[in-house]
Amino acid sequence: MAISFVLSPFLVHHLGDARYGLWGVIGSIIGYLGLLDLGIRVGVTRFVARHEATGDREAANRLVSTALGLFGVAAVIAVVAGTVISLNLQRFAQTPSDYVHEASVAVFIAGITVGISLVSGVYGAAIAGLQRFDLLNTIDLTGEALRAAAIFYFVGNGGGLITLATLQLCMVTLRGTAYVIATHRLQPWMQVARRFYDRLTRREIVSFSAYTFILHASAMVLFSSDALVIAAIMPVTQVAFFVIGGNLSQVAMQVQSGVSRVIYPLVSSRQASHGLGAASLLIRKSVRLSTIIVLPIVLTFLTRGPTFIGLWMGPKYMSTAGAVLQILALGQCVFMSYQVLGISIMALALHKGLVPAYIAEAVINLSLSFILGKTMGVTGVAWGTTIPRLIISLGFAPWFCSRKLGVPAKEYAMHAWIRPLAAMLPFAVVSYVIDRTWTAPNVFYFFGQVAITMPLAIAGTWIVGLEQDERQQLRGWLRVGLARRIGARA
Repeated sequence: MAISFVLSPFLVHHLGDARYGLWGVIGSIIGYLGLLDLGIRVGVTRFVARHEATGDREAANRLVSTALGLFGVAAVIAVVAGTVISLNLQRFAQTPSDYVHEASVAVFIAGITVGISLVSGVYGAAIAGLQRFDLLNTIDLTGEALRAAAIFYFVGNGGGLITLATLQLCMVTLRGTAYVIATHRLQPWMQVARRFYDRLTRREIVSFSAYTFILHASAMVLFSSDALVIAAIMPVTQVAFFVIGGNLSQVAMQVQSGVSRVIYPLVSSRQASHGLGAASLLIRKSVRLSTIIVLPIVLTFLTRGPTFIGLWMGPKYMSTAGAVLQILALGQCVFMSYQVLGISIMALALHKGLVPAYIAEAVINLSLSFILGKTMGVTGVAWGTTIPRLIISLGFAPWFCSRKLGVPAKEYAMHAWIRPLAAMLPFAVVSYVIDRTWTAPNVFYFFGQVAITMPLAIAGTWIVGLEQDERQQLRGWLRVGLARRIGARA
């Protein structure tokens, strides 16, 4: 969040609307090339978690070696696809003639980046399966910090899209190397060799990942198509207005993804060791608690989005980008719980049932985005994303949870929306009132206003959001932490 907050206005002002819009389009292309993952990485995390729980090292070696073989082929395809797209970029976006060469080279480099990311991602998935998120986050955050510092230096000295793409390539390469080293230090016995490449293991991975791939392909339409839709029907400069609001909404998604990434192997491990009932209980709690964690961010965007963007990016972007952010935040209020539910269902290998809903949402999203985008501009594209998101989250998710996990729809609604939103209602109301009555002169003052309203979110969480046993457990943690601090001082 901190990196995005500082980096986005820097890039907009140094690149300009046209090149920043093209960078958003390139990001969407990278996202679609990432579909060559085929859902295998998610499968690796799940199976590593299960093999670790059962102590089957031989199976773990077969899994990693087989996945690397599959991703080696996918990496070659990514490079070839990136080359083809780079040579035909103007067919995908209305690219100004002054930037065609620069954008094309950047796309070519992006194809290589995706190829390296696919191969190294096997090791990142293995670390996640071992539930060493402390190590995984240290590697990821260090890489992002180095990339941001490099961007400030090189783009600040005149670099453009090619510079950005090259820095991304370097970051992915360094991060992948760190993944490899970390995996072998965590599991010194792990071996990657051709003899471990196993057809039965490949079949198991592909069988699990087939439906995961469909879900990921649908998700790419949901999260990566907007910039391409805008570039296809509007001047590429309009992409910048959407990306500014869209990237902020993605900040909330990234926070939620951090929670989901932890839940995924934990649910798989819990099912393997304690059965479906225990995993179902974990999912119900996770849906509620993870939504509460992210809601303060989402509700701030919903109630104060235009004000923040005006202070952060400048008045030029306040109206349009602010409206985009508010529209997307409206859908996120209920979509967050559905995201956690979907990840958990994948961990239980019950995700086949999610495929029709994901495909339907993707089709409606793409259709509405084109239709509303032509009549309403970039805010129409935002509504094209939000409307199907609301339908699926409010209608399909409770029904599916009841059918697959035996959790009544009313109970799911209580955990997913009612209690989290009720807990944050005072925070949201006060945030809205402050935005209308107390003008923030700068973005730091804005954050100060948010800070003084956070006790309302904390109080709402304690009183409404948490259950009795959770409050007791939290009290215990606080007592232990306080006792350790007192003991250390003594």
